[in-house]
Amino acid sequence: MKSIKVHLWDVDQFRDSKESWSELLDNSASDKLFMSWEWLFSWWTNFAEPDVMKLYLLAAVNVSGDLVGIAPLYLKSSVSKKVVKTKRLQFIGNCWREIDTMRTELQDFIVDRRWTTEVIRSFSDYLNNSPVWDELILSDLNKDSDTYKILIQDKSLRNCYYRCAEESDSYYCDLVGSFDNFCKMLGKNTRLRLLNRRKLLSKMGNVEFKKIKGGDIIPMFELLNSLHLKRWGRPAFELASLDFNIMVAGLMAQKGALQFTVLSLNGTPISIQYNYIIDNHEYNIQAGFNDNIHKKISVGFLHFGYAIETAFNDGVKVYDFLVGEGKNTQYKAHLTDKTVKIVSMQIVRNKLVRNLYRVYDYFSL
Repeated sequence: MKSIKVHLWDVDQFRDSKESWSELLDNSASDKLFMSWEWLFSWWTNFAEPDVMKLYLLAAVNVSGDLVGIAPLYLKSSVSKKVVKTKRLQFIGNCWREIDTMRTELQDFIVDRRWTTEVIRSFSDYLNNSPVWDELILSDLNKDSDTYKILIQDKSLRNCYYRCAEESDSYYCDLVGSFDNFCKMLGKNTRLRLLNRRKLLSKMGNVEFKKIKGGDIIPMFELLNSLHLKRWGRPAFELASLDFNIMVAGLMAQKGALQFTVLSLNGTPISIQYNYIIDNHEYNIQAGFNDNIHKKISVGFLHFGYAIETAFNDGVKVYDFLVGEGKNTQYKAHLTDKTVKIVSMQIVRNKLVRNLYRVYDYFSL
């Protein structure tokens, strides 16, 4: 008798699983923000297309009936290489190379640490025996995860072609020691932009840096969008993306995990950060700022200085910049050399598509 059984959950079970999901996540090595029920259920609620996307969420239980694993997946018909229609299985949290949604990083299967190998192998057995999919897309998969090691490195899905479609660096800082020591480790120009320009800003008037943990979140997103518009020419979030962030922010605020920080000059906000803090791990989700305050002041960089100093003072252990670049440079590399590799793996089972990608990859080398 197998010690692990895998079941398919429907949307109602997904919706009602908050408590058991959260308990499992606490006992796993998975990311506590992006793999949370709050994040993924909000994503599904706001981005899933009812007639196009079908939930394919796998739940693993042990002989005692305890939830020991979740593979948060869904099924969608897609066209591979603009030629062949395929049934694509992929993570809830991204719609790979199709619909523009809120990006979910550091994804993997959520597994109780005591059952890691058994659960992931049970998921792979289930997928091997499932006829519903032609390709499996594991987008933004944490390369350090057990899911990657067992599913990808061990190639536990049979008769498939494995290809790494994308690889990215997710940047983070270990907040060890003091903020002063952190600044001393930075390059001269970075330290100037992060810290020393505070004096110049203070000469322009009254400077205030404020943390906002709760309250009415709508004005915070309105401020974020207005400042982002000034810098990038478009709002940070709109339509389904805005609805998603309002929903997940509200859920996270109930846990005390939401934090906005606002930098103001003479009572006028000039910069805002939208972050989450979970288990002393701070995630910088989005920022918006007015970069026309002074030609020598990088307001976004200056805000990072205040935010990281505050994180040190509040006992935060990790400040996460995540994936992505600035408008002109990869500014994150100036602040830290620590990264997590995330990959988007395409595991192709359909024979025709498999052969097409083999030929494509061969001539792309």
